[in-house]
Amino acid sequence: MSQMITIALNGQQQPLPANASVNDLLAIVGSEGKSIAVVVNDRIIRPENRSTHLLHEGDSVELLIFAGGG
Repeated sequence: MSQMITIALNGQQQPLPANASVNDLLAIVGSEGKSIAVVVNDRIIRPENRSTHLLHEGDSVELLIFAGGG
């Protein structure tokens, strides 16, 4: 059985496999491929870094979805 970690995702507890990347998180929550900003511990994670940025126990992650309109 693989190890699990828990992060805070938009203020809610979210279990993840250990060594999960930001891209892994986006796939788990169904947000991959969407126009979304990812902030981990108050740092913006650019799209080109999401596959290599690993999440750790207790990280605070905010997913901000861009909405169009006017």
